[in-house]
Amino acid sequence: MAEPTLQEIFGTGATQDANTLTIQKSALAAKGLNSSANNTAESLLTAIMLQAAENLTENARSSDTLNRSMTITYSGQDLLDSGGVTFRRDTFITTLYKQTQLASINPNDY
Repeated sequence: MAEPTLQEIFGTGATQDANTLTIQKSALAAKGLNSSANNTAESLLTAIMLQAAENLTENARSSDTLNRSMTITYSGQDLLDSGGVTFRRDTFITTLYKQTQLASINPNDY
């Protein structure tokens, strides 16, 4: 296998150059995002997480530990009472893997 592609993580049409990462909102529609000029940062990140979680699985990593250094796992939902208001809480676990000794996180390693 190879490194996950931009399209696998960010959706069809994702591109990058030395200065920008471009993600097509339309590619995230399958994850429930309704594209608009004013999507919230949280809605965009949620759609990206759902897209990425589809390909950054433990199974994908265990079959290619050299090229897969991250997993995103949806671990479920529960209800949370906060100040008398009930919220649904959905939890994702992001795990980063690096062959090394313990060290600080460097985004360039992944």
